[in-house]
Amino acid sequence: MKNTHQNIIVRTEVLSSDPLSVENIVSSSGFFRPDEVPVAVELVTEGLENGKASGYEFVFVEADGQTVAYACFGLIPCTLFSYDLYWIATHEDYRGKGIGKIVLLEVEKAIAALGGKSIYIETSYLPKYEPTRAFYLKNNYIEKARFEDFYTDGDDKVVYVKRLTDKKPDVH
Repeated sequence: MKNTHQNIIVRTEVLSSDPLSVENIVSSSGFFRPDEVPVAVELVTEGLENGKASGYEFVFVEADGQTVAYACFGLIPCTLFSYDLYWIATHEDYRGKGIGKIVLLEVEKAIAALGGKSIYIETSYLPKYEPTRAFYLKNNYIEKARFEDFYTDGDDKVVYVKRLTDKKPDVH
C-alpha cells in the first residue's frame, strides 16, 4: 500500500533497508535508552523475515527519499480486536512537521481495516516524555492507567487507549 501526502510516501511493506532506517530514527529521537534501540530493530527484522506471520504490522513514512518515521503495531495476544502500538518514532530532523500525526492516522486506518476496535499505547511519565503524552491526548487518546515505578524508580508507565469508530477508514 502506498499513499502520497505532498512529498510524503506512506508504505506498509518492510524493505531490507528498514532495520537500519529504524535504528537511525529511534537513536536520533533521544527518547529511547541504548538497550531499547536493538529491540525496535529486532521487530522490523522479524517483520522482514516472517511477514504477517511475525504478528507485527508496520507503517513507514518516506520524505526526501529516505525513511524518516515509522510505527510498529499488532493484535494483542488472546484478544479479538485490541491492538498495541508498540513503537512510533520520527527522526529528530523531521519532528514537528506533522509526520508523526500522518503515521498515527495511518496506523489507525490499518487497524480499523483489520477489524481492530481499540488501540493501546504505553509511554513513560518522565518529564522529557511530556510532548509524547501531549501528542497522544491531542490525537484523542485517553489516559487509562498509570503504574508507578514501572520502568525504574521514579519512572511510571502511562497507558493510553483510543476506541476506533465502526465507520470505514478514509483511504485517500
